[in-house]
Amino acid sequence: MEVFYEHDSDEKLIAKKDALELNNWIGHLVDNNRELEILVNIAKKLSNDDLIADLKELILENKLHLGVFYRYKSSMVNLHECEDMECDTYYVNKHEEYRNLYAAILQASHKLKEELYTQILIKL
Repeated sequence: MEVFYEHDSDEKLIAKKDALELNNWIGHLVDNNRELEILVNIAKKLSNDDLIADLKELILENKLHLGVFYRYKSSMVNLHECEDMECDTYYVNKHEEYRNLYAAILQASHKLKEELYTQILIKL
């Protein structure tokens, strides 16, 4: 776990916070992928081909997002090399783009999960 120090600059604190947040996103997406795989098996038991296809598509998207986030994580080292406000602003904006990407994949997952849970309730 990252440690925050009083002597850290504002830029260093933001970079540490962003790195922690990114690690959380990656962890959530890894867990989300495992859950989606389980949900595919449940959808197979319900014989819902459309839902199976949607879940498999979301699994692919989730994996692609994970790749994007891992690449972003490796590029965060460059953040420490910023020497001007333009560079700092670039990374702040990039982080917001990734935050929106993360939120979108989770929202899509929640929507499909609700659909699957509704199908389960109908079958019960």
